[in-house]
Amino acid sequence: MRKLIWILVFVVVLLFHLAGIIHEISWLAKLTKPLLIPVLGYFLWDITYGIKNRLITLFLVALLFSWCGDLLLMNTAEPSFFLYGLLCFLLAQLCYSYFFYRIMGQEKIKFSWLLFFPVVIYYAVLLSWLAPQLGEMKIPVMIYGAVISLMLLLALHLLYMPAVRAGRLFAAGAIFFVASDTALAINKFSTPFPHAALVIMITYGLAQFFLTYGAMQFILREKSRHSLF
Repeated sequence: MRKLIWILVFVVVLLFHLAGIIHEISWLAKLTKPLLIPVLGYFLWDITYGIKNRLITLFLVALLFSWCGDLLLMNTAEPSFFLYGLLCFLLAQLCYSYFFYRIMGQEKIKFSWLLFFPVVIYYAVLLSWLAPQLGEMKIPVMIYGAVISLMLLLALHLLYMPAVRAGRLFAAGAIFFVASDTALAINKFSTPFPHAALVIMITYGLAQFFLTYGAMQFILREKSRHSLF
């Protein structure tokens, strides 16, 4: 029941935020965006309360950096805030990447070249497309692109773990995150497109929700599995 309540709270906040974007109600969009990540953070904390697992702390740190990134990217008047926001999301992606790497180690999942090459091709094609328009942001965007591609690669490996549901949630979350950041990069640096803000926030909201729900599923499964011994 608590899970359902938290999910409904997140869905309501996300829908109000999307409504603010669609109907151009700036105060509503600005009010609801900073609430998205805290809701997910409290969701994970509440459902896993009392469980001793360092992965919980690691994931909450990733959400914290994401939240800081959200706040910074809301300030569109100051160009430097975009760079600071990018840095926060870079740190968040590093935390997510390490989170997935730890799970790969626990589950003894081997590296797959079949997953490596499509991710590298995606990164190379996107950067070659954006590079001429990036200017002084070229290096920061290249670094961030490499890190989020690493996060995606590690998340896709979790499709091979026994906890099938959690693995699928992680993979879906990572794919939506890459889709959101790709849309943001194209809209900002290359070709602005209609309803870009809506596309970016729908995919971002789904990304963070799937990643958080996947983390919760995996951690609860680990607790259940270890309690049997």
